[in-house]
Amino acid sequence: MAKDFGAENFEAIFREHKDMVYRTAYLILGDAHRAEDVLQEVFVRVHKSLDSFDSRKGAFSTWLRRITVNQCITERRNSHSASLSLSLERLEEEGLDPEDTDSERPEELALKREEGQRIQRAMNTLDRKHRAVVTLRYFEQLSYEEIAQVLSIPLGTVKSRLNTAIQALRQELVEGRFRP
Repeated sequence: MAKDFGAENFEAIFREHKDMVYRTAYLILGDAHRAEDVLQEVFVRVHKSLDSFDSRKGAFSTWLRRITVNQCITERRNSHSASLSLSLERLEEEGLDPEDTDSERPEELALKREEGQRIQRAMNTLDRKHRAVVTLRYFEQLSYEEIAQVLSIPLGTVKSRLNTAIQALRQELVEGRFRP
């Protein structure tokens, strides 16, 4: 229950989970400033509703991801900006590149960057429902069951959306290879 966390531990909760919330928001929204706004709004909501968290209904991280995804959906609805462009350079600038690239040769880095940009352009073609399941599965490495909990959808819907998204990404990437 929420009493396990306590309001006095809110700063520790923030420190422990802020990177995950920001990363998820950034990957869904594709904009650092909007991701920062979501990060702030998510933790305002968490602070206000910490007492309502019930650990018997699921893990704290699942509850927090659900709030994050819902806030991203709200942010996208409220935003008039259609900019979803992600680039590896922006991810690296934001400190989200999990790999240490110091040991790689420049040509290897260029190939990785180019491939990453292609994948992210393909991700940008997905609608919010499909982008959310891909983000949670492949960037946050959640299980199908966890994704179902976070998005409050049936397990079969998670699998269906993920399958549809992968097919769309595959098609976009294959077609993209032959574009000038």
